[in-house]
Amino acid sequence: MKIAFFNLLIGIFTLVSTARAEPVLLDKIVAVVDDEIVLQSDVENKLRMTLIGRGIDVRTLPQAELEDMFNKVLENEIQRKLLLAKAREDSIEVDEDRVEEMVRAQIRQFKEEFGAAAFAEELKKQGLTERQVRDEFREQFRNQYLERSMNEMLAQQVSVSPRDVKAFQEKYRRGESDVVSLSHIFLEPAASVEQQDKIRPQAEAVLERIRAGENFAALAKEYSQDPGSASQGGDLGFFGRGTMVTAFEEVAFGLKVGEVSDLVQSKFGFHIIRVEEIAGDQVRARHILFLLPADEEAAQRRAMALYQQIQEGAAFAELARAESDFEQTASRGGFLGSFPKANLPPEYADVVRALKPGEVSLPVKMEGGWNLFRINDDASALEEIAKQERLQALFREKLAETRKKLYVDVRLE
Repeated sequence: MKIAFFNLLIGIFTLVSTARAEPVLLDKIVAVVDDEIVLQSDVENKLRMTLIGRGIDVRTLPQAELEDMFNKVLENEIQRKLLLAKAREDSIEVDEDRVEEMVRAQIRQFKEEFGAAAFAEELKKQGLTERQVRDEFREQFRNQYLERSMNEMLAQQVSVSPRDVKAFQEKYRRGESDVVSLSHIFLEPAASVEQQDKIRPQAEAVLERIRAGENFAALAKEYSQDPGSASQGGDLGFFGRGTMVTAFEEVAFGLKVGEVSDLVQSKFGFHIIRVEEIAGDQVRARHILFLLPADEEAAQRRAMALYQQIQEGAAFAELARAESDFEQTASRGGFLGSFPKANLPPEYADVVRALKPGEVSLPVKMEGGWNLFRINDDASALEEIAKQERLQALFREKLAETRKKLYVDVRLE
C-alpha cells in the first residue's frame, strides 16, 4: 500500500513540476477544444500517471501499444474539456468548499503517510511549493465534482427493465461487456492450534511475573517480539481508534491508567497490554508481543477445500459470508464491485481475465493471504452494470452533442 501511494506521490510531483516548468521547444499543441489547448506534455504526464496506477513499466510496452494509449489519454483530455463546457452550458456549479476540503484531506494524507518533513523535502527536491501541488489537486477534484454532478443529473433519466437486464446478461456472458462484476473469498493464514498451545504458556509465564510486580518495560525489552517497540520497553506512544487491530484496541481502550490486560490474541500473536496515559480519545500504551507464526500451508488447504465445495455446488456467497476473513466484503457475500476489464488491479488481472462469467478461480496467493475470485453473472449483480452502461452511453451522447457545437481540432501527425 505504501509503495503504491509513494508512486502516486511521485507521479503527482512529476505532473505538477512539468506543468509548471518553462515551455520547452519539443512541446506542442496536440488538440484545441473551443478556446482551450491540450499540450503534448499534458497528455504524456497523464499517460505516465495511468501507467504508474496500473503498475506498468513504460519500457516494457511496444511502441504501437504506447501510441494507442497516448491516443486514448488524448481523447480523455478532449472529453474532459467537453465535459467542462457542458457543465457551463447546464449551469452546474462546483461546491468550492467541498473541493477545498478534499484538497486539505489529500495533503494531510500525504503528510501523515510520510511525515511533514519528508513531504516538504520531496517538494524541495522537485522544485515545487505546496501551493502548486494544492492547485493541481484542486483542478482534479473540481473536474471530478463536475463529472459526478453530471452523472447524477443524467442518472435520473436512466432506467432498466427486467428485459433489459436479461439482454445485457446474455451479452455479458458472451464476453461483450468491458466491465466485470467480481466477488472473492479471502483467507488469511493463521497460527495452528499446536503453535498457539506452544506459545501461550510462555506468554502466561511473563504475565505472571508482571502481576508479581516485575517491571513491565524491562520484560518488554527482554521478551517482546515487536521490532518496532521492544527496544522502547514496548512503548507504542499515543494512538487513536482505528490505528491498531480490532482485538488489541478493544482491550486497550477499556483499560485504566496503570492497568495490565490478560492475554490478548490478535492475528499477530499474544499481547500483554499496559496503559500508561489517556489523553482525550487517545491512549498511550506498552505491550509485549509473542508472535504466532502463520500456517501458510493450512490456509492454502482451507482455500482448496472451499474451491472443491463450490465445484460441487455450494453457493459462493454463502461460503463468503461464513468463511471469508475480509470483513468488509464477507457481509456482502464476497462482493468486491464492478471493474473495467482494462483497469483491473495488476495483482489479479490475469487471473480474472482468464475466467468466464460464473466461473471461480483456483486459490490465488496474494499479499496477506489466499483469494478465490468469481466473475458474477446473476441478474442482481448485473442490473447495476447494465444501468451504468446505459448511463455512460447517454453521457457520451451528450458530450457528442456538445462536441458538434464547439471547435475541436486534433493535431496529430
